[in-house]
Amino acid sequence: MLIGVLQATGDPARPARNLAVLRSAAAEASARGCGVLVTPELFLPGYAPQLVAGRDGAGQRTAAAGLAVEFGLYLVVSTVEHDGSNRYISAHLFAPNGSRVLHYRKTHLFGDENEVFDAGDAPSAVARIEGIAVALGICFDVEFPEYVRALADAGAELLLVPTAVPWLTAAEAELYEADFVVQRIVPTRAMESTVALAYANQAGPGFIGASRIVGPAGDVRASAGRDGPELFVAEVDGAEVGYARAVLPYLSARRPRIYQAPAPESSGGDPPESRLGVPRTGASSAARKLCAGEM
Repeated sequence: MLIGVLQATGDPARPARNLAVLRSAAAEASARGCGVLVTPELFLPGYAPQLVAGRDGAGQRTAAAGLAVEFGLYLVVSTVEHDGSNRYISAHLFAPNGSRVLHYRKTHLFGDENEVFDAGDAPSAVARIEGIAVALGICFDVEFPEYVRALADAGAELLLVPTAVPWLTAAEAELYEADFVVQRIVPTRAMESTVALAYANQAGPGFIGASRIVGPAGDVRASAGRDGPELFVAEVDGAEVGYARAVLPYLSARRPRIYQAPAPESSGGDPPESRLGVPRTGASSAARKLCAGEM
């Protein structure tokens, strides 16, 4: 399947302009023969959590479904989604007939997203389109190997990932480089779970761009530059994912039993401390889970 990725900046002050950009991109992707087009995190409302969290994106999702029909392709968009009093960053995969194939709510929130959004509580489902099994993730999700591995275990061969990776503040940049995420972590996530990954980032002021399509061996098939809008394409198919899994047996060669933390030895008396130095008595629930290997 030929995958298209749109890198562009969503303007929170001009959602109608964002929709027009999406329409143009869908037309180009269709003309180039793409089976699916992936767009950035919160592109339609604009990525500005504090400003857009109060605006449900139902109308934007309806418009996106219409574009999938008009241009005859699968389309991934990310919008704000309200459910009662809860507010989510969500992703949606629409089919060429306008139906919604996949729906996912971001489970790992980053930065000020935590102040205005609720975290989803379930991973993406997996669906087969154009001969390949696909699933959704959103931005920070793919920085967690457990999330990507869970989707691979569920049968996913290709992850479609709207994202919005920002440049760091000066203080944050003393700790790590945001560029490390797209240059190193994204290919690593693909390789260690032998899944292909289409990663659509925002670009322009405040964002690092460098969107990419990565093969199941961690090879970068196509990528965008740093600053401007781009639409680029690359081919991925299910057969090559199967071949990668035969050559790189990261899934089949696992030994989950030995990854569990060993039970502490005890000869009676006071409760032993964990290997992390957290007392068994009075440890927080998070610490207890960590000591037990559940996190």
